[in-house]
Order: sequence, then C-alpha cells, then structure tokens
Amino acid sequence: MSSSSKKNPHILAIPWPASGHILPLVDLTHQLAIRGITITFVVTPKNLFYLNPLVSLHDKTTIQTLVLPFPSHPSLPPGVENMQDVTQQSYLHMVTALSELYNPIMQWCKSHPSPPVAILTDAMLNTWTHPLASALGIKTIGFLPSSQYTVSTVWNNYQEMKRDFFHGDMFHCTMENWGLVLNSFAELHTKSFGAFKGIAKHDRVWGVAPLVTVKAGAERGGHTSIPSDEVMAWLDSCPVEKSVVYVGFGTEITLNKQQMEALGEALEKSGVRFIWSVKKPGKGVVLENEESNGDEQSVIPTGLEDRVAGRGLVIRGWVPQPMILKHRAVGSYLTHLGWGSVLEGLMGGVLLVAWPMQSDHFFNKQLLVDELGAAIPACVGLGTIPDSANLAKILSESLHVNRPERIAWMKLREEALNAAKQGGSSYKALDELANQISNFN
Repeated sequence: MSSSSKKNPHILAIPWPASGHILPLVDLTHQLAIRGITITFVVTPKNLFYLNPLVSLHDKTTIQTLVLPFPSHPSLPPGVENMQDVTQQSYLHMVTALSELYNPIMQWCKSHPSPPVAILTDAMLNTWTHPLASALGIKTIGFLPSSQYTVSTVWNNYQEMKRDFFHGDMFHCTMENWGLVLNSFAELHTKSFGAFKGIAKHDRVWGVAPLVTVKAGAERGGHTSIPSDEVMAWLDSCPVEKSVVYVGFGTEITLNKQQMEALGEALEKSGVRFIWSVKKPGKGVVLENEESNGDEQSVIPTGLEDRVAGRGLVIRGWVPQPMILKHRAVGSYLTHLGWGSVLEGLMGGVLLVAWPMQSDHFFNKQLLVDELGAAIPACVGLGTIPDSANLAKILSESLHVNRPERIAWMKLREEALNAAKQGGSSYKALDELANQISNFN
C-alpha cells in the first residue's frame, strides 16, 4: 500500500464519567486527531453532549462515537451516568457498572473493519480496560488528568495502596500500560516528573498540558440562571482590571447551608466585586450524615443578591468558567483546587485562593501553596465552615497586584504557555505520542 493510501491509525478513547476527566480527554483527542489519528470515543447517552464540540470540528472519518447504554448497578440510582450526580463514595460502584461494557466493546472491536490499534483509557478504568486491550492484543495508553506531582506522590505509597484491593489493582494495571499521558507539563515540577518515570519504569510518559480547549462556549455548558453574554457584559462594565473575585467549586462539590452563609457573609464584608457560581442543589458531594435534600445545600443567604446588587453576580447552574477566568476584570479565584480548575486559572492568569476539599485537591495545595508559593491558602476541608471575617480579608487582599504569590503564579503561567507552543515540551510530547501511535501495527 502506498503512503498516500495508507489509513490513519485508529484508537479507542474511554473516559471516566466526570467533566474534569471527560473534557481534558476531549481536548487530548482533538490534538491527536489533528496529528493524523482516527479516534472512536466510547460514551454513554447522557454524556454524549460533551463530545459535540469535538465532533463538529472533525469529519466522521476522524472522530467517531460509540454510544453504549450505561449498565445498571444496584447501588447507583437509575439514570445516573456522571459523577456529578452521586457522591464520591460511589466511584467504586461506577467502575463496577462501567466494567460491564467490556464485552460490548470487545465484540465491537472484533467486528470493526478497521479495529483500533490501542485503547486510550482514563486510569480510573484501568482495572478492566487494560485487560480488555490485552485480550485484543493491542496497547493501552493510560490517561491521568491530574498533575504529575499528585500522581507521583500517591503512587510512591504503592505498598500502602496494595492493602486496598481496587487501588492496588488499578495501580498495577496502570503500571502495565504501554504508555501514560499526564494532563500536566514537565516544567511544573521537574523532580516529580522524573520520579514518575521511575515509577513507570519506562520513558513513555508524556506531559501534554496546557491543552487547548476545543470549545469554551455554550456547547460545553448547560442550564444557567444568567446567560453568558450578560455575564461577559457585566465583566466588560467593570472599570478596573483584576478587581473581580470569581468563586466556584467545580461540578462535584456542593456547599452546605452553614458554608454558604459563611461564604456569603465573607463576600459581603470583603467589599470586592465578585461572581459566585452556585451549583445546582441536590447532587454531588455532601457531608457525611448530612441531609442531601435541596433545602440543605446551595442555599443562597436571604437578601444577599439585593445587598450586593451592582458589585456581585450569583449564578445558579452552569457558568462559562474559562471565559470568566480569562477576562481582564477578574483577578483572583476562590477554588477547591480541582486540577482542571487549576489549569483554567493558570491560563486565565488569575491568582488562586485555595480551599482544598477532597482527593487530589490536597496534593495540589501542597504543590502550589506549600512548595511553589504560587497560591493563597484560605481554608481546608470538605466540612470546614470558614471564619467569614478572615475569609473576607483574604479575598480582598488576593486582588493586590504585587503579591509574591501572584508573581510566582504568573511565572508558572509563562512556563505553561511556552510548553504549549510549537517546540515546547508539551507540544513535542503530543507530536511524539502521535508518532508512536502511527507506528503501531
């Protein structure tokens, strides 16, 4: 076959069903597609909308979807297909449910006229996706949407992880992957990047961040109380650059009533202009032994919106977060330190005010606050009720342009932008990954 008629290599992409995992995998597959790789994206019906921007950018021969029904599970409510609809304690049930896709995917691959040469899988699913790839005789490429600092720190404790069957099994399967892709960049923490290659025992480890967002507009969103154009118009009306605090805690964190009251009081006392993203109540993470009905979560303090009219926006539901963080008027961001939010804040050039709550948030705090001095600590813990006076002071001071944390953060941003440029470490990593896939039989 001549080189001109040679088919592009075909891979299967399987995401973990959470926006912080699906969206970076969408962005990664876009970069592979423009480098000549054909991708079939496995997705369940309620998560299909995440792929709309990706599908619209490529023809059907480059990006395809394999839509499979979400398998039922006795411990998951009917209709649940995404982690934002359950607590973090349900993730093992989610893994178990999704493992039922093994046989349908196996049959699809065996009957496909141009079967995939590799599976690009979220590491959370490696307990069954890696055995699937092995059974098909193809390679597994693990995708880890966290920073290399988090991954290397956690997996350095492998002996402790082995006591937990699932995490030990996931670690073992991931370490057996042919290659690993991190949603991070080598310059962020050179020592941990090298350490991670040591854990993997090979050099097929690629840091690819910051990935260009396929689309930051309404296609990636959902229902909202304030349309995007009104939010941007409000920001445009702000006369002073870096004068707005953005407050948001991602798709899986829901604040209880006491936390909402303390945060609302802090925003009032601070005197700053702000945008507060309030997640829809009744879903996501709630405190142990706490009522999970909507009356106890996401309760906006009575009268707050009237009292802050003109200087504060409270948005219920989806927000155009990347667009907000890139606006000239926004100066700081009170965040849970989810890695996707960290990268969006970095690209926006807004200083992070850290309230880590669970899982990798604490490792991100160790890196950004304790080691690099590039973010401001506010409070720690999923159940913490902040002191409103202290938090108000932190929010007000976070907008000061000469803070040492802001200087360190902007230096990190410059390194990230350089990594993504042609010739940069992440750009070259994407080129190398695509070239390696192209050489698969």
